[in-house]
Amino acid sequence: MNLSKGFDLTKRFYPLVFVPIILDFLQLGDILRRAQGFALKFTIPSAVPSLTQVLADPPQSGTGSIAVNLPFSYLEGAFLLLFILFLLTGAFLKGGFLGCVLAGIKGYEVSVDTFISCAKKFFSRFLLQVFIIFFLLLVVTPLFLALRALTFLFLIGIMILFFYLIFWDYIIVVENVRVIDAAKISWNLVRSNIGKVFSFILPIALITALIGIIANALVATSLIFAVIAIITYGYFGTAVVFTMMSFYLEFTEIME
Repeated sequence: MNLSKGFDLTKRFYPLVFVPIILDFLQLGDILRRAQGFALKFTIPSAVPSLTQVLADPPQSGTGSIAVNLPFSYLEGAFLLLFILFLLTGAFLKGGFLGCVLAGIKGYEVSVDTFISCAKKFFSRFLLQVFIIFFLLLVVTPLFLALRALTFLFLIGIMILFFYLIFWDYIIVVENVRVIDAAKISWNLVRSNIGKVFSFILPIALITALIGIIANALVATSLIFAVIAIITYGYFGTAVVFTMMSFYLEFTEIME
């Protein structure tokens, strides 16, 4: 793991930090609802980092063992429209964000034109990826809710799947392949190098968990501190994305 390289690249291309920050500001209502003061979550920042990953789960109605937290779900009537717009915006920004990250690592120009070009190029693929994930959750989750004895096994399975698909987003951009092909590449890469990938991911997960504890305390304090938490996590998460992309490139010997 070379987070120092990720932070150096983030300093050079700091405007990219505004992408996760803007997306989190769009979810500010959901972020404030998660204010519970403490939560410990072992994860790594996603391809477009979001503070919601490390915050406590929002209050849930009902007694289901597994909660699927969707942005804007608390807004009732406006939920569906805002959720769809958020998905479209997220897919567009993810393509531009990762495309610029790749360009920055390879020493190419990183500009607004680069961002928009990559955003357009990968928009349909990242949108399809979201639909695939959402469909699987809709189909699989109710089955395990009906069989509560298997809930723990379901959660373990989700963690394993997450681990094997850790490079899914990055491969779509780096290899310029279709969504399913990128998932297969990530699966095979991790399966063949479990030890190396795990030793790379573990320190990031531990640091992210520590930052998450601090972020939960900040969000629970006030709106101003919540904004500070969003900006801080956006910067840290961007550094992790640069680190993840660099690791994949170096590991697969794509970089010249």
